[in-house]
Amino acid sequence: MTVWVTYGSVLMIVSPYRDLHNGIIEILSIFNGLVCIIILTSIIRNINDFNQIISIIYVTYLGLVIYGCFECITGFHLPVSYFHDETVTHLVGRRAATGMFYSENDFSAFLTCLLPMMFYRKNKQLTGIIALVGVIYIDYVNDANICLLSMIVGIAYYYIFVKRYGKNRIIVRTVLILLTVVSLAYVWNNLRHLAKSSTLLNVIYSQYTNVGLSQGSMYSRIVIYLDSLKASFNTSFLGIGPDSFSNYFHALPSKSGLINPHNLYLEILVEYGLVITVAFVTLLVKMIHTIRKKALSEKDKSMRRLYVAGCEMLILYSMVCIASSSFIGYSWQWIVITIGLVFSGASEEKLALLNSPNAIRSPYSSMPPMGDNRMYLHNEKRKE
Repeated sequence: MTVWVTYGSVLMIVSPYRDLHNGIIEILSIFNGLVCIIILTSIIRNINDFNQIISIIYVTYLGLVIYGCFECITGFHLPVSYFHDETVTHLVGRRAATGMFYSENDFSAFLTCLLPMMFYRKNKQLTGIIALVGVIYIDYVNDANICLLSMIVGIAYYYIFVKRYGKNRIIVRTVLILLTVVSLAYVWNNLRHLAKSSTLLNVIYSQYTNVGLSQGSMYSRIVIYLDSLKASFNTSFLGIGPDSFSNYFHALPSKSGLINPHNLYLEILVEYGLVITVAFVTLLVKMIHTIRKKALSEKDKSMRRLYVAGCEMLILYSMVCIASSSFIGYSWQWIVITIGLVFSGASEEKLALLNSPNAIRSPYSSMPPMGDNRMYLHNEKRKE
C-alpha cells in the first residue's frame, strides 16, 4: 500500500487526465486505509482485543440494519443521502435504504460484506439470523441484486470448499461441484420460464434480454467494462492517475454514457495500472486460501467459526466490490482487509497466543502481541 500511495502520487502529477483535488482525496483515502491497517493490526493483541473490536462493529451494524429497514418503510433519509440531492429528480417518491452513505448500492455493499461477522458467535446466532433477514430485505428493496447473488455464492463456497466432510471430503466436494454446475446449466437453459417464479431470476432474465437489445444497466456495465480495458491498454497498463477515471471518459466518452467504473478491479487497473491490480488481487486470493486452510484444520470450534466468518467476508467482498460506481474511497473496506491480514498473515506463535485459553481468560492487558508464547505461559504460571 505504500507503493500504491507513492505510485499514485507520481501519476497524479504526470497524468494528463489528473484531477488534483479529487486525486488528493483518493490518495488520502488509500493512505487512511494504510493507517487503519497499521492501527488495527497493532491493537489486536489477543482474542479479547479482537472481540472488543467486533463488538463495536456488531452493535453499529445491527443499528444500521434496523435504521435501513426503517428507511425502506418510511422513506425517511439522512441528509448525506442522495435522496436529498435536488439534482437527482428521478428519485422522487422512491423508497430505499442509504443509511450513512450517499446511495443505496453503497449501503447494501457495506451491509452484505460485513454480514458474516454476525454469525461467528454461537450464543448470538438468533441475532445473526435477524440481521440476515434485514439485509436481504434491504438489498431486495434497494434492487442490489449483485449483493443478493454474492450471498448465494458465499453460501455455495462454504458448503463446497469450507465445510468439513471427514474422510470422504474429496468425493463430497466433487459431487457438490458437479451438482452446482448442473443446476446452473439447468437454470440458464430454463431461465425464461423460471424467471416467472423468482424475483432474482426475473431480474437476471430481464438484464440478459436488455443486453441483447443494447439497453439497460447490465448492458451499460458491460460496455464500460470493455471501454475500461481499452483505456488501460491505450495507457500501456501504467494507469491514468487517482480519481482520473471520470476525466478520461469525459474526454473520451464511452458508449455506455457512464463515467464511473462500477468495478473495483477495473477502477484500480485503469487508474493505477496492472502491477498494483495484480498485487491487490493476489492479496485477496492468498488471504482467502490461507484462512480457508486454517478453518479446515482448526480444532477449536469458536476459532473455526471466526475463521469461517473471515473467509466468507472476503468472498463477499471480492464480489460486492463491483456493486457500486466507485469503491476505492470507502473507509470501511479496510476493516475487511485488516481482518483478512490478521488471520492469514499471523505467525504460528501469534496464532497459538490467540488460541490459548490463558490468553482468552487472562486479565492482564500487558500481554505482548507477538513473541514467544512459551514465555507468556511461563509468566502466567509464575503469577499463579
